[in-house]
Amino acid sequence: MKKVTQYYTIILLATILIFCSCTDKNFPNAQCEDAVCTKDFRTILITIKDENLNPIAIDSFKVIDLSNAADITIPLSTSGFQTAQQNGEYPLVNDMSFSENSQKQIQFYAYKNNIEIVNERYTVSTDCCHINLNTGVLEIIL
Repeated sequence: MKKVTQYYTIILLATILIFCSCTDKNFPNAQCEDAVCTKDFRTILITIKDENLNPIAIDSFKVIDLSNAADITIPLSTSGFQTAQQNGEYPLVNDMSFSENSQKQIQFYAYKNNIEIVNERYTVSTDCCHINLNTGVLEIIL
């Protein structure tokens, strides 16, 4: 009987050690497998206005991931860019910009007449489902 108890004790301890070694640090997206997410697709927008709060139509913009200098600008169709110009609202990042459970420093640049008029830094993060803004100004008044 004593050997059977020792056998079960060893099995129990081995099982505990195996499960304790599988932490979220080893498998950062493991907790996302069972996450229940909303179906909405989120985009963080930057609004650029003049001092009278009128939207500013820029000529171009870009977003750079500062960890690797990658250009992560969300492409817009011609009509999409025209709508952005009319509203003065330009996409910073969206739910597809980064992998789950990550945090990034990014830089947003806006240009008008080949002159840089906006240069802003942001910290964004993702959870299992959506992008989130941690730091940075979303409404820029020039």
